[in-house]
Amino acid sequence: MKLVIFGCGNIAKRIAASCLKVDTIDLLGFASKDLVKAKEYADLFGCKEYGDYDSFLNKEADAVYIAVYNPGHYELIRRCIDAHKNVICEKPMLFSLKEYQEVFAYAEKKNVLLMEALKSVFLPSIQEVKRMIKEGQIGEIQSLEACFMRNGNHQDSHWINDLRCGGAFKDLGSYCVGTLNYLMDCEAKLLHLESDRNAYRAETTAFGKLDYNGVSAKVCVSNSKDGNNDLIVQGSRGRIVVHNFWKQGKIVYEIDDKAYEKDVPLVSDFYYELKHFSELCDTHAKESGIMSKQASQRIIKITEKVDKRQKENL
Repeated sequence: MKLVIFGCGNIAKRIAASCLKVDTIDLLGFASKDLVKAKEYADLFGCKEYGDYDSFLNKEADAVYIAVYNPGHYELIRRCIDAHKNVICEKPMLFSLKEYQEVFAYAEKKNVLLMEALKSVFLPSIQEVKRMIKEGQIGEIQSLEACFMRNGNHQDSHWINDLRCGGAFKDLGSYCVGTLNYLMDCEAKLLHLESDRNAYRAETTAFGKLDYNGVSAKVCVSNSKDGNNDLIVQGSRGRIVVHNFWKQGKIVYEIDDKAYEKDVPLVSDFYYELKHFSELCDTHAKESGIMSKQASQRIIKITEKVDKRQKENL
């Protein structure tokens, strides 16, 4: 698969570094409105630079990884689809169910693959947790928890203060909700939400309570303070814990009061989603079996409800 990365933020470097580890990906270059930045990144990874997005769309690449600032996602997704390029777009891909429905329908119409990039669900550790749940190793699932809490040290950034797309839940909540959705394989209901806000009225910390067909789940996110970063699955016979679950390769678990640890391989945190996407492209698949259209829409439904409740409390 010949791939171009749109955007030259910090995350683009990490994506590119993982691309170089996937044998089936040929990283062609970086596209950005800032040609100087695109050249800097291209020189770093030994590929090409494009000074705008349209100059790339007529080139030889098969696919695009969209990693620009989130408000630009919708337009670029449609432009890539028009150019018949397969698209993987960084989470959160969009901010309304209506937009999700539109772009997935458009991709289907144009016979193009579209997948939201949610790296956590592709990690071997999360795949192993899902297998353990499915096999009933910890018994019947009783409760879940997913937390992503960090001090981003960029409190004046648009990632926090832009009310269109900033704030802790929009930025980090996808990891928590998307991973829990994947493990439970059903749609969540939002039962309760509490949040703290800064002077810009942007939420910096949020605590949510979800329900998965009678199984309670807690979600904690923060981009202003460090804290718990665990995924916890509690069952009737034991529990599973994955620390730093969105990038970790070790599982700690208990079964019938006996403690265990399991190391699972971790090439890099973006490697597995990129390998999966490349395989889909190479086999001409039009939807991921892991991050499907349904999976993305289940996440945005919760995000929309959170956003609505937060706006009601402004």
